[in-house]
Amino acid sequence: MNSTCLGFAAALALFTSAADAATTITIDNVRQRWPWNNNVDISYTIAGDDPTVDNVCRVVITTIVDGTTYTAYDGAPNVNVLPGTYTVTWSGAPAGVKQSDCKMTARLYTIEVPAGDDYMIVDLVGNAVTYEGLFAANDTFGGVSGQGLSNARYNQNRYKDTHLALRKVPKGTYKTGDGGTTTWTTAKDYYIAVFPVTNRQYWRFVNMDPDEHNTPLNSAGLRSRQLPYVNDVRGTADPSAAPQKISGQYPIIAWLNEKTGMAFDIPTRYMHEIATRAGTTTKYYWGTDGNLNTCKRYAVCEYSRYNNNYVQPVGSRLPNNWGLYDMVGNHWQLCIDAKDGIYPDGNDDIFVPAVPASGTPAGYVVRGNDVAGRTDVGSAKESATSTAAVRVAYIVPNTEE
Repeated sequence: MNSTCLGFAAALALFTSAADAATTITIDNVRQRWPWNNNVDISYTIAGDDPTVDNVCRVVITTIVDGTTYTAYDGAPNVNVLPGTYTVTWSGAPAGVKQSDCKMTARLYTIEVPAGDDYMIVDLVGNAVTYEGLFAANDTFGGVSGQGLSNARYNQNRYKDTHLALRKVPKGTYKTGDGGTTTWTTAKDYYIAVFPVTNRQYWRFVNMDPDEHNTPLNSAGLRSRQLPYVNDVRGTADPSAAPQKISGQYPIIAWLNEKTGMAFDIPTRYMHEIATRAGTTTKYYWGTDGNLNTCKRYAVCEYSRYNNNYVQPVGSRLPNNWGLYDMVGNHWQLCIDAKDGIYPDGNDDIFVPAVPASGTPAGYVVRGNDVAGRTDVGSAKESATSTAAVRVAYIVPNTEE
């Protein structure tokens, strides 16, 4: 249906297109701003099933003015595509648009998630473990890379609440450190979580409803949760021991392993380092630019309650090359290693944690810096503590084991 764009407002115009017949997109209203100018506000509604659960989506709105076709809105993958009503602005509309016949057309493009094992998905409610592939670049999405499409899929509330997404790090040889001065060869594949565990996910881990614990699905609920190594994370002070339940407590790693029948844990410092670098050898995983404004695009850094940088929800900044978010900044992240530990075999085995020569560890390695890190957010930055955010990892056993 077409509509005429006259005066303050336009009548309804719509076109429906979706891969899932249960999901529709309609244009509700087209209104030019007063006083008359070249900005046109377009309201549209997506109804039906959540299209981002099984697809990556893109919304495109086009219009014809005096016989010429214009793109009034082109949403990035998974932006403004959840069920709901949105208003977007077409800036720079051509002169005479008020008198033109506005043939507004909205299209919802979707692509299915490919098969593969690049991502492991853990359902924290149903406890099922499934695998998904990395997207390939798709012209329908304006040349966005395959990793970019995967980032759009997993940087959604679903994977910060009811599900846990982990990215595969294939076995191979990786250079780390500023300039690639250190080389690591991994004998096994491993997975590492796309995000640190959030407040919402913590309650899912311990099989409780986060809403009953005053943890709404908002900014606070989606921030990473700081937990103590020996209580709510691993339940043991011995880095070489498997996660354990202890009296009156239920460590989240033990909970996850019991529910899935697998052997999850937190990463060693070297697993974390390789994942942070994501194949890069520069000081920062985004390059060599240590300017504060550049750092703040990738890391929540520079302690400040006044510029809204003080502990943000996970996924608030850009990811690294492997689609991992918040590898530096926001909160320190626990590693399995004892801070005063001794590494076996000259540090050759990245999967074996450092343990003290005797006694209880003086603390545990934490990596990544917190918001007070300011511009000092190189991936090698470490400290020692027993409480920090948690990023789940899983080492894939070799088939011969």
